[in-house]
Amino acid sequence: MRYLLFWGLLLFPGILLAQNNLVIRAPSSITPGSNNVLIGIGASNSAMTGLSNTVIGRNAGISITSGANNVFVGTQAGLSNTNGTQNTFVGGLAGNDNTTGDLNTFIGAQAGNSNTLGTSNIYIGFGSGNDNTIGNNNTFVGTSSGTSSTIASNNSFFGASAGQNNRSGTNNVFVGDQTGISNTSANQNTFVGSQSGFDNTTGANNTFIGFQTAHNNTTGQNNVVIGPKSGTAITTGNNNVLLGANTQTTTSSLQNAVAIGTNARVALNHAIVLGDPTNNSIAVGIGTDSPQFPLDVRGIINLRNNGKIKFAHLSNPLFQGTTDQFLTVDEQGETVLAKHRLRIDNANQWSDKVFSATYSLRPLASVATYIQQHGHLPGVPSADEMVKEGVDLVKINATLLEKIEELTLYSIQLEIETKTREQKQQAEIDELKALVKQLLEKK
Repeated sequence: MRYLLFWGLLLFPGILLAQNNLVIRAPSSITPGSNNVLIGIGASNSAMTGLSNTVIGRNAGISITSGANNVFVGTQAGLSNTNGTQNTFVGGLAGNDNTTGDLNTFIGAQAGNSNTLGTSNIYIGFGSGNDNTIGNNNTFVGTSSGTSSTIASNNSFFGASAGQNNRSGTNNVFVGDQTGISNTSANQNTFVGSQSGFDNTTGANNTFIGFQTAHNNTTGQNNVVIGPKSGTAITTGNNNVLLGANTQTTTSSLQNAVAIGTNARVALNHAIVLGDPTNNSIAVGIGTDSPQFPLDVRGIINLRNNGKIKFAHLSNPLFQGTTDQFLTVDEQGETVLAKHRLRIDNANQWSDKVFSATYSLRPLASVATYIQQHGHLPGVPSADEMVKEGVDLVKINATLLEKIEELTLYSIQLEIETKTREQKQQAEIDELKALVKQLLEKK
C-alpha cells in the first residue's frame, strides 16, 4: 500500500491540491476481482468478481459484478453494467444503462446511454445511439447519430444526426450530415450525401447518393437516385431510377420511370428519358463516341414483334387528308417527305427489253391459254403470291410497264395486219372493178 500511494502521488500530484476528488481509488477490499484498474470516486464496487476491467471516472462501472475485459472511462460510464463483457465506454454517461450487453464500443458523452442488452454496437459521438436498448451490430459515428434507435439492428450511420430518429429500421447505411434523419422504421436503405433521404420515414430499399438526393421522399420504395439535388420531387413514388445532377420526376408519385442526365425530366410512368428536354444539343450515341443527332446509331435497328417507327414532327404532316405521302432520306441523312421516286440497279431490270429485236413476244393465243389456266397474266404475281410475299415496287412497276409495252406491240401488230388486210382487200376491189368495167365495155 505504501508503494501504491507513492506512485499515485508521483503520477497524479493534483491529489494534493484538489478537494473532494480522488485520483486513485484504494480498493475497499483486498481483492475486488483480478487484474482490474479502478480510478475515481465510486468507480466499480468492492463486491465485483469480474476480471481485467479498466474503470476510470466517478461512479463508472459501479454495478459491475462478473463483467470482464471492459473499459469504462468517464463519469457514470457503464454505470449499470453487471455482466457485460468486452465493452469500451468512453465519455460521461456512455453506456450508462448497459447491463449485460457485450462487445460494444461507445465513445462520447451519452453515447449508447440507454443500451441494456444490445451487443456488437459501435457508437461514436455525443448522444450517438443514445436510446438504443437491445439493438445489435449497429455502427453510429457522429453527434446524435442514431440517437432514437431503440431496437434497430445492423445499421451504419456516419455523420452528425445521421439516422437520428431511426427506431426500428434495420440494415440501413446513412453517410453524411443529417442523412436519413427522419427515418423511423424503413429497412435496407443506402443514403450517401448530406441531407440525402432527409424526409424518408418508412420508404425501404432505396439508394440515394449525392447532396440532398431524394430529400423529400417519405414512403417511396425501391428508388435509385444518384446526383446532387436529384429526385427532390419524389415523395411516394416507387421503382424509379434518376441519374445525374438535378434529375427529376415531374410528379411526386411517379412509378417505374427512368431519367438519365443533368436536368433530365421524366413525366410518365414506365417511361425512359435521356437528357435535359430543354437542351436542343442533346445527342445520344449507340455504337459511336461522337453522336451528331438526338439518336445516332451505328449498326442495324431491329424492330421485333411488329414494332413500328412513328414520325410525329416532320416539317410536313405524314398524312394530308386521305392522301399517302412518301418518306425518304435527303442528302444530309434527314428524314423528309418527298415525291415518289424509285430507282433500278441496271437497265436490264426495266421494261425497254420488250422493244429489243431479240425479245420473244408471246402469241395472243398462248396468252389466252395461260389466263384460262392461271387466272392472271404471264409474269404478273398472283393474288396468293401478293398476300404471302408482298410486292417489290420497282419490280412490279417494271412488270406493269412491260405488259403495257407488250400490249403496245400487240396493237402495232394488229394495226399492221389490219392495214395489210385492207390493202389486199382494196387491191381485190380495184381488180374486180376493172374486170366489171371491161365486161361492160365489151357489150
